[in-house]
Amino acid sequence: MKKLFAVIILSISLCSVYAQRLSGTRSFEQNSKLSAVELYNLGVDQMQEKNWWQASEYFSESLQKNPVYADAWFRLSKCSYEMNQFDLSITYADNAIKYAGSKPEYINLKALAFVSQGKLDEARTLFSSILKNYPNNLDARFGLAELELFAGKISAAESYYLEALKRSPSDVKALLSLALVSTELGKYKLARDYINKALTSHAGNEEVYYVAAFLSAMNGNLEDARKKCLMSVQVNGNYDPAYELLCTVLYEQKKYDEVINIADFRINRNRNNIQPWFVKGLALEKLGRKEEAIDIWTKALNIDPNDEITRCAFENLALEITDVEDPRRKTWGAYHVKKAKEFQKKYMSSNVRYEYQTALKLNPASKAARESFADLLYNDGYNENYLDQIKFVKENSVVPVPKDNANPTEIEKLKAIKYTKLTDTIEGFESLMYNSLAKKWDINPFFLEKTRWHLGIYYMEKMEPLYHPDLARITACSLAGMFSGISSTSVRLYPQKVSGYADAFKKAHDTMMDYFVILTCDETDRDVKIEAVMYSTRTGAKVRNFNIYRTGNDRFAGSLLRLRKEILDTLPVRARILNRDGKDLLVDIGKTEGVVKGTEFAVVKKGQVLTNDSGTGLVLTEKNKLGTVTLTKVSEEISEGVLSETGFYDRVNVNDELILVKIPQAKTDDKSQVAGDTSPSADQNGTPVVNETKEKASALKGADLEISRTPNLLRMIRELY
Repeated sequence: MKKLFAVIILSISLCSVYAQRLSGTRSFEQNSKLSAVELYNLGVDQMQEKNWWQASEYFSESLQKNPVYADAWFRLSKCSYEMNQFDLSITYADNAIKYAGSKPEYINLKALAFVSQGKLDEARTLFSSILKNYPNNLDARFGLAELELFAGKISAAESYYLEALKRSPSDVKALLSLALVSTELGKYKLARDYINKALTSHAGNEEVYYVAAFLSAMNGNLEDARKKCLMSVQVNGNYDPAYELLCTVLYEQKKYDEVINIADFRINRNRNNIQPWFVKGLALEKLGRKEEAIDIWTKALNIDPNDEITRCAFENLALEITDVEDPRRKTWGAYHVKKAKEFQKKYMSSNVRYEYQTALKLNPASKAARESFADLLYNDGYNENYLDQIKFVKENSVVPVPKDNANPTEIEKLKAIKYTKLTDTIEGFESLMYNSLAKKWDINPFFLEKTRWHLGIYYMEKMEPLYHPDLARITACSLAGMFSGISSTSVRLYPQKVSGYADAFKKAHDTMMDYFVILTCDETDRDVKIEAVMYSTRTGAKVRNFNIYRTGNDRFAGSLLRLRKEILDTLPVRARILNRDGKDLLVDIGKTEGVVKGTEFAVVKKGQVLTNDSGTGLVLTEKNKLGTVTLTKVSEEISEGVLSETGFYDRVNVNDELILVKIPQAKTDDKSQVAGDTSPSADQNGTPVVNETKEKASALKGADLEISRTPNLLRMIRELY
């Protein structure tokens, strides 16, 4: 089979090169001598290969020779539609209607463009008008079925496809659509019947084999999926989706050498397609060739720097295998410094902090990143943290000594001035903090162990093939890194692959987690979805579901930031008593975790804090409550409070725990936003109280509306002939 596949690849490659040479020999002058019909036919040939840009060029040239050529307008409209130029598609379809009348195929294409723009009512009107005049028109029924899919009415869509199949029992789109819809509805036997009928009726259609392979992969039959992919590329050697799926299937089968061979073949055909670069890097990583994986992903990110998932996989591996002194880390960190400055212009503070922290994780010695991060802390009002950062900068700076003390250069003068200014700033801030709580209680707050919660993050990979294989693993590792990158983090994450709930529960219980979260991920070329379920390790009961959806630029990082915040919003705020002087207590919590003067805590004996049997929050009864602490002075990392309501016997000791009861006022300022994004923010009942501002979902429009409502499996229907 390997030899057969090698022969297939070689012959396909030679044919592809020959075809490219043939197409390249046709000059602009030759095109100008062709008739409108001849140019039109060339465009149709390109459409069959899904070369939309080239096809649209031929149709445009054809229309220059014959501006009233309705079919050329229609084909140009179709090309624009496939290239997501929906306004143009509608304009060109109107021109086709203008010159040839309201043909159903023209109206149908216009309606589909309306669907992609989110104009669903207008689209339904057009589809219905087609069926009124042409009751047996299949395309209109397919269009109405898509409208039902976008609305989440899968059964209603199924009925439209069934009606189409009754009118044309062997229609390939109806059969494949019903196979996909039946799979989504859980009617697996029926789906197999439809796909088998399609394979019998359309043995020469590469998409039939591709959909059959996709469904086999979803059902866990990887070997059958591999064979169907090979059949698809035998039918059409230029059909890249089948190569992409074959690569993913072989990766799941752990045939990493074969993955690399196919990825190289796809890269040679289109070096700008980042997907094969990504999969090749994964395969190299699995084979232990990690430096090669770093090199491949570096090249991939040079092609598309905005592929966040590839970048996360790359950085996770880079942090694992490279030393802090590795000179490449300077370049890797500089990317995130640049991103941080872009987010600063948009006033997106959470993203800014994340980018600077990632830059410093990659390149801790970066003065530019650390100084910018320090400035961010200063602007947020965290002077102690700012002082700690600039001290680090000074400790890692070389004292500027000019080569010629009598005649220093301008650059040497500027370095000396900057160093002197840094020294003066440190002295000034140290003077201001002379009477701080840290000085009073003789404690360094930056060396405190503040871990309050132990949270296990586990992941399950969906059977559905994705554009980025191993997405759930990369997500779990990136989320773990996102928590550890926060200086005031109070969550520990242990990403592990699990087979299901029972496996995750056992692992979390054995490692004494408080909660565990199971992640699954989904994506399309324009969005990412992360679904997570949080459970109590003590009881195994479900605590909360998280459903995160993002589209547009920076969607992956945005999803992770949102998931982190929602997890933190679920965890109650806890603290610990560090020291005691009569009724005055020193506790290890401050304004970096969202508390203010007047915040009230309940005191619980060390080791007696229990999570609720189900749902969020903690078990807090009068029996296990030892007293109440109200904060009177709040610093950044520590606070001072007064003890009350201890009862007849005072049983409160150092290291006893505090549970948040209430904060005196709602907070909506920027400093509270920072605290709410980087620390637990719920009270004893599991209700968020630190930074109560909730994110409002923006209304989705056009293509975004389609993405949010249509499962990835059903999106394939739109790609069918």
